[in-house]
Amino acid sequence: MASEVPEAAAGGGEVAPEVATYVRSHASPPAAAPAAAQRPRLPNFVSFVMAVSLVWLGGQFIRQGVSDNLLDSKPEIAVLWQGDSSDALAQLARQDLEAKNPGGAARLAVKSLQHAPLNAQALTTYALAMEALHQPLVAGRAMTLAGQRSWRDLITQVWLFRRDVLASDFTDAFDHADALMRRVPSPPIAVLRILAVAARNPDAIGPLVDRLALNPGWREKFFIFLCGYEQPPATDVAGQLLTRLATGPSRPTELETGIYLATLAGQHKYQEAEQAWRQLTPGASAKTYVHNGGFELPARTTPFDWWLTSGLGWSASIADAPAGGHGKALRIDYGGDSKPLPLRQLIVLPPGGYRLSGRMLDAGENPARGFSWRVLCAGGSDPLAIAAQPSGPTGKWQTFSAEFDVPASDCPAQLLDLAVTRGDLPNAVTVWFDDLSIVPAAGVAPKTQLPPSINLDALFNP
Repeated sequence: MASEVPEAAAGGGEVAPEVATYVRSHASPPAAAPAAAQRPRLPNFVSFVMAVSLVWLGGQFIRQGVSDNLLDSKPEIAVLWQGDSSDALAQLARQDLEAKNPGGAARLAVKSLQHAPLNAQALTTYALAMEALHQPLVAGRAMTLAGQRSWRDLITQVWLFRRDVLASDFTDAFDHADALMRRVPSPPIAVLRILAVAARNPDAIGPLVDRLALNPGWREKFFIFLCGYEQPPATDVAGQLLTRLATGPSRPTELETGIYLATLAGQHKYQEAEQAWRQLTPGASAKTYVHNGGFELPARTTPFDWWLTSGLGWSASIADAPAGGHGKALRIDYGGDSKPLPLRQLIVLPPGGYRLSGRMLDAGENPARGFSWRVLCAGGSDPLAIAAQPSGPTGKWQTFSAEFDVPASDCPAQLLDLAVTRGDLPNAVTVWFDDLSIVPAAGVAPKTQLPPSINLDALFNP
């Protein structure tokens, strides 16, 4: 009966007598179950079709899953499992090609294409097989179609890049190089070297600049390769590309300009480097020897700009000038932990006499007397000039100056730097500098240094 208590609980144990008694005393007869609702029944043939369809669909899922799982590891089994799999046939064709069987690879690739005419892997394999069978025209057409179908396949892009470079079709070649280098974390050295060699062809400069103007992710790395890894450094190529980019909307970055100028300076091509710097740097004035002597522009990491550094217990920065100054100024904070080497700038002075001048303000808790501005020949150790801090009260701007001569030989470029000429600087030092300039000394006409001779023919030869 419905009100009877089972003798065993659902878990299989005995029901306690007191529990059974409580249930019997509180149980009520169950309500009569309503008549079951009449469910509409599908016609027998519809039920049959749906059942067959569900079984077929489940089989397709299983079949496709097994085929996909075997596609890369065992394509021959994938073909047996799903004979019309274009991808499995394409993978078998690639195996035949790797086994030096281009004829078999071509046949399998064709069979793959019969099932899926635009299968990119099958097209690539067919093209490689046709190339091995000495049919370059067929190979070229197939590979072009494969490249249009998939810009992500490395083999396809390498093949098309090589073909277009050899044919001097630089616009398409650089498109494929871009697609190739976007697919890898770091640009392949071989591709960068081919680009560097191709850029020596005057017909390649325009298409390459157009590609670089789009700011691809490998652009800065390409300039680093040209100037830092290519031997000898391809500064001629880098210079042409940067000059063209400087006239467009995508100007050279600080890193691109800096690595190029640093390479020229490292080759002792100081005058060429300075001329390139003025051409590539917005706001660079050809009338001053010291760039940004008023510190109104941000610091940059090119040799001819202020190169600020900081260290343990000291820092160099450009900030709003304190009272009595104007605009921005250079600020040096020193805590006494280590010797500061705050900044420097490369300059190119013709032989002759000059005067270095500027302004300084001591704003620290303790007087600072150890800072001096120096001018040295590039690569030299003996200063041509030392402009020491002026003596005077703290908290007020003071002027300083020094006159010096640039010799006619062995000093093609100079280094202007702020140095510490005394090792006993006090702690809690804050000094400001502004209005730095170098001008020819009165009555002394600077002599022009002749630039080194250039072999123009060598510029266009690898």
